[in-house]
Amino acid sequence: MSTTVSTVTIAAAHPSSTIVNVSEDADLRLIRVLASSTTDPSAFESTCSSLIASGDAAGLLRTVIFQNGAITGLLDESYSVDECVSAFSLLAALLGRVGNADAEKELVGALVDSICSADEGGAGKREKRSAMVAALFNLRSDGVEKTRLLAKIVELADTASLAPGMPKGASALADMLESNALQATLDLWGAIPDIERRALYRSIVKAMDAGLAQLAEDGKGERGAASVEVEAERKIKATKERKQTYLSLILETYSESQVDAEALSYAQEASTGAIRDPISLFSYQQSLLHLPAVRALQQKSPQTSALYDLLKIFHEGKLQDYRDFTAMPDKSSVFTNFDLDEEECMKNMCLLSLISLAGEHEEIPYTAIASTLDIKEDQVEKWVILGVSSGLMEAKMDQLRKVVLVQRCAVRKFGPNEWAALKIRLDKWKSNVRGVLHALKTSGASASVDGQ
Repeated sequence: MSTTVSTVTIAAAHPSSTIVNVSEDADLRLIRVLASSTTDPSAFESTCSSLIASGDAAGLLRTVIFQNGAITGLLDESYSVDECVSAFSLLAALLGRVGNADAEKELVGALVDSICSADEGGAGKREKRSAMVAALFNLRSDGVEKTRLLAKIVELADTASLAPGMPKGASALADMLESNALQATLDLWGAIPDIERRALYRSIVKAMDAGLAQLAEDGKGERGAASVEVEAERKIKATKERKQTYLSLILETYSESQVDAEALSYAQEASTGAIRDPISLFSYQQSLLHLPAVRALQQKSPQTSALYDLLKIFHEGKLQDYRDFTAMPDKSSVFTNFDLDEEECMKNMCLLSLISLAGEHEEIPYTAIASTLDIKEDQVEKWVILGVSSGLMEAKMDQLRKVVLVQRCAVRKFGPNEWAALKIRLDKWKSNVRGVLHALKTSGASASVDGQ
């Protein structure tokens, strides 16, 4: 091509909102660049030049967007990513001169469609498309638009750039997709409708699925060094956790009247994930049971009803509840139906039962733990260590007295019984404080008498 994007430059990292500030004839040079990949460059240039002369920014954008090859030509391998983004940023800056909010939004959507509808063309073109949408994202200020653009960026991004668990700063996109950070960002953008949030969260879940598939593919073949395998497992765990987090966020966007087949599908997947790993996202998954889409599993089918019942046990029940459930012929098939590992479920249920016990008592005899978990007394310390390492409890073991001293514990369920237990503890604390104050008052009065 005779014309290259390198002649079009943008000062600093923030493209100007008007082309004229970049260069007096930058718009004309941009059109020549875009024309070179169209079927009739001369006619295209002539039409665009007339629109530029008349100041019709909307007309110019529509002409470029709907002219076959004009934008997709920037994806040609003869242009670097920086050149491609520089040219596209100049084009996107025209949006600020349209002068009609509805027309702007329509053209933003059309621009994105023109980029994303291009043939795949390998990783190089995918990187350029992602960078072009990112440039448009940085130029827009409307919260809904930015939410939609971010979803497109996630869809186009390389899975490696989305992987959670990397050092902070290694990938700006991965950092942005940390759930608390993203929700705070969305709140800053204004009132983002649930349907828009849902679409964004859905794209993140799909990206995590792609990441897990890639990690599984990378893990095939010969086994590597132990450190490599540990790192791979860490990445898989972090990716699964991020996926589970966003499945929960998707479900939070559904009201009772909005629950549809897709919502039920997500509810089923999220419930299965919460049962497989009830520990890692313990606090985050506490509200899962009460979400409309998850509650609706009770009516969907006998299989999903059993899944809901099992989820409820993992949220609130104890080991005996779990055993009673597995003994029911119409319930036990849930493990096969949803590919759940019974041995792993039993282990997690024992751990959760220990957490419940620790939440009820400040001092627990070894015999009580052995009875609750149906284990031998010499196995108690192993389970206490597992409980502490899970982060759900803090405790010390008095091996001479054979008791566990609970210092802190997560609460699995907070109902009337838990309120009553809290009242008892607060009353005890108040009584202790009164005792201390009385002792201080008595000692102060005694010291005063002695001083006389």
